[in-house]
Parts: sequence; C-alpha cells; structure tokens
Amino acid sequence: MKIKRMLAAFMVLMLVILTVAAAGCAGKSEKAVTGKQSENKEKVLVYGAEFEYDKVNPVLATTNVDNLIFTGLTKFNEKNEVIPDLAESWSISSDGLTYTFKLRKDVKWHDGQPFNAGDVKFTLDTILDPRTNTPVKSEFEQVKEVKVIDDYTVELKLAKPFPPLLDKLSIGIVPKHLLEGKDINSADFNNNPVGTGPFKFKEWQRGKAFTVVANDSFYNGRPKLDKVIFKFLPDPNVRALQLETGEIDLAYLEPDQLERMQKVDRIKVYQVPTADYRVMMYNMKSPLWQDVRVRKAVNYAIDRQAVLDGILKGKGQVAYGPLQLSWANNPNVTKYDYDLNKAKALLAEAGWKPGPDGILVKNGKKFEFKITCPVTDPVRVSIANALVTELKKIGIAATPEPLDWSVIKIPECEAFILGWGSPFDPDDHTYKLFHSSQIANGGNNHMSYRNPKVDKLLEEARTTVDKNKRKELYGQFQQELANDPPYNFIVYLDALYGVNKNITGIKTRTLGHHGAGFLWNIEEWDKQ
Repeated sequence: MKIKRMLAAFMVLMLVILTVAAAGCAGKSEKAVTGKQSENKEKVLVYGAEFEYDKVNPVLATTNVDNLIFTGLTKFNEKNEVIPDLAESWSISSDGLTYTFKLRKDVKWHDGQPFNAGDVKFTLDTILDPRTNTPVKSEFEQVKEVKVIDDYTVELKLAKPFPPLLDKLSIGIVPKHLLEGKDINSADFNNNPVGTGPFKFKEWQRGKAFTVVANDSFYNGRPKLDKVIFKFLPDPNVRALQLETGEIDLAYLEPDQLERMQKVDRIKVYQVPTADYRVMMYNMKSPLWQDVRVRKAVNYAIDRQAVLDGILKGKGQVAYGPLQLSWANNPNVTKYDYDLNKAKALLAEAGWKPGPDGILVKNGKKFEFKITCPVTDPVRVSIANALVTELKKIGIAATPEPLDWSVIKIPECEAFILGWGSPFDPDDHTYKLFHSSQIANGGNNHMSYRNPKVDKLLEEARTTVDKNKRKELYGQFQQELANDPPYNFIVYLDALYGVNKNITGIKTRTLGHHGAGFLWNIEEWDKQ
C-alpha cells in the first residue's frame, strides 16, 4: 500500500514537472514565433493616387507607377543629372551622330527572361513606328537607325546631333519577347506589365487599386518595401482624411490642406519645388484669340501674385514662361505685370468697346468665353474662378466650366487651365507643346499654335550641341513666345506631399508636372 502511495505521488510530481516544462516550452515557442513574425512583418506602403491609369506602358503613356516597374538606359540623380541605369556606359562620336551603349549583363525581366540589346532596339523601333499611338514620338525623331551590335551593345544613328537624347532614353524599355508581333496599342501587356524595375506588377483592381511587390532579383538590390499599393482616391478631401486616419501612408496635398496636415503628429509634410506651371491656354482655332493684342490684354489683366498668395498659399512662384526652373531660362523676357489700364487700352485698340451692360462688344458679338478645367483639381478650378473675376474688371464675360476628365477634349476648349512642365532638358515639353508639327499625330500642341519663328528656334535649339548657344536660342524662343503668347502663364506650384513619419529614405529633387517624380528613389524607402 505504501509503495502504491509513493508511486502515485511520484506520478503526480512527474505530471506537474512535465506540465511546467511544457508550459515553458510553449511560452518560448510562442515568443519565438511572435518575434519572427515581427521581424518578417510585411512592409506595405499605401499611396493615395489622384487618378487611375488607362494603361501601364511607358511607350504609350506616363503614370506614377512607371519607374517602379520599368527602367531605362539612363535615369536621373538627386540633381536631375543623367546617370547610367540599364546602360553601364556610353560613348558619343565626335560628330554627335552615333551613340554606342554598353548594357548591364545582370538584368532580368520580371518573368525571368534575360534583358538584352534586342529589347532596346524593339522599344525604340516601336516608338518610331507610325502605327504606335505614343506621345513621345517627337522625342526620338532624330533617331535614324537602331543597331544591335551584340547582346549587350546597341548603337543609335542620328540624322542630326541631338543633345537631349540621353534625357529621353530614361524612358522605360519594354520586353521584345512579350510584345513582338502584337499590336502594342491594345496588347494585354498594358494591363499586365512586365518590366525590369524594382517592383513587379501584382494586381490591378479597376476603380480601386494597383499593387506591385518587391522584385527580389532587381539588379540594384531588392527594395526595402515589400509591397506598394496605389489606392485610387480622386477626391482630395478623401485622400487627406485617409492620410490622417492612417489608411494611407502618402498623398499629394492641396494648398488649403497644408496647415491642417502640419498639425498631425504622425504626418511629415514635404514642400518640393517643381517645374509644374498653370496657364490659361488660348485655343488658336477660335476667332476670339486671333488678334495678339487681345491675348496680351488678357495677360495683363491677371493678378498672378494674388493667385499665388490666395490659392497656393504662397507655395510656388509667379509664372512668366515655360522654363523658369531650367538652366535655359531667360529671366529678362518680357513679363505681363498686372496692369488693367494696359489691358483696356489694347482691347480698345483691337476694336472692342463696352456695351450697355459693360461687357465688351465687337461687330455685334460680346466678348464671352468658357474657361474649362478638370473638376477634380481644386487648384485649377480656383484659378478659373479667379480669372473670371479678374476679366470682368476689363469687360470680359468669362464662365468657368469644371468638367470631369473623361469628357474634356482640350483641343476643342475655347480656353483651358493647363498644367505642364519638366525639370529636365529644355527640349522636354517645349518642342512637343509649341512646335506646329505637334498639333496633330499624338503631339501636345493642343492650342493649334503656329509661329514660324518659334518652330525655327526650337528646331535649331534641339539640334545644337554647344550649351551656351542652346541657351541663347531658348532665350530667343521665350521672348518670341512672350511677343505672340499662346498661353497666359499664371503660377508655378510647389508639390506638397503628406507622408507617414514611419516612411524613411525619401530624397527630394525638383519635380515635374503635378509633382511627378516624388517616388524616384522608392527602392531606397523603408517602413519602420
């Protein structure tokens, strides 16, 4: 009996020991798993995107996901200087007509296929193909021939010297093996892109979000972020609210949201200079704008400083031309300072007289027109409203017309609040906007502007090698643009971004249109 009691006690003791040991092991195991999960927690950045894309293909359109998925032969550093990317190096012949590029040998497409010179030739040949609906054709029109020397050497032959070429070659290269023999304009590739960039396409939920994931095989090293989600939020108020609540990590802010966001502890606001200007575009097909005196009068009638202070809250600068942030800017160009008396005198000289209601009249027709602007862009809507108020002071009856982008046809608008600008070579967004060859065929001369002097100056400037001579030519171009204005330059905007403070690694540089380029070094970003 005694032995039985001792055995029972021993068994109870062993059970207690085993239970404690098991609990200890379970505790250690649970802590180990929790720690591992914490270490491996997915780093996801959610970007509140202002609009959805129609297609993702750098040959056909520009989106803010391009530089995540695709890379070019060149890219830009923090000073917007051209540096190598897919190209390791290049050489230029003494006559400026032959460019030879040596390509990296460690690059793979997101589907695992090797990148080579054939992809470069395919991309450039596709851009130059008349059947391709691309907005960048004019940027490569000097390229006469693309030759594959070997798998990792490609040669470009030019018709004329073209100094902006290295800038232009930052365009993303697309894969020959996936697009050859297909109509690139309608290929399924445009909905399921494959590139060589730091992130790979994962999913596109139309109307909701576009998702990319880290490219483990990226030639410059795997990005620190695991996933980036572009959440489509066209309403700026919704973007701001979701940034405050933490539903998104990053958003482009409107000037009137700045003060509010600066009070949110977890948000850091970045104010970045841009080459992004806002203008009122004159449609030169309209009889209203044929007389240059009328366009000059309207230019004199706008108080740009009031627009800058009131609408942009001082975040930007007054505009007078398209190259103010460029090395080619001409600060001595004729400027249209606010002068209502000059405006009225020019209109009277052009034959416009006040009618019974104070609205100007000529040949029985009132001076009235619509100023179209995208309804989802508060700054443009506010500028349109401000112009309406200013123009009323000189007898012009303008009406704001805020519309959805889906129904706006810029070349058909009487006047339009246009946004444009580039921080790169001055050829970028001058030739394609103001040269008469760009009125149709995919060009961006939406106002149908024709000026032989401007055409000649832009042609010469883009094919002149000497930088000082180029600056002189662009200076003359800017003066001619002031003499015969197709635009009413209003303001340049600073880009305002609200970012969750736990996002690190962000570097800023002068940005392009609508703050384009803020994600330029996103492969270096991290989330704490």
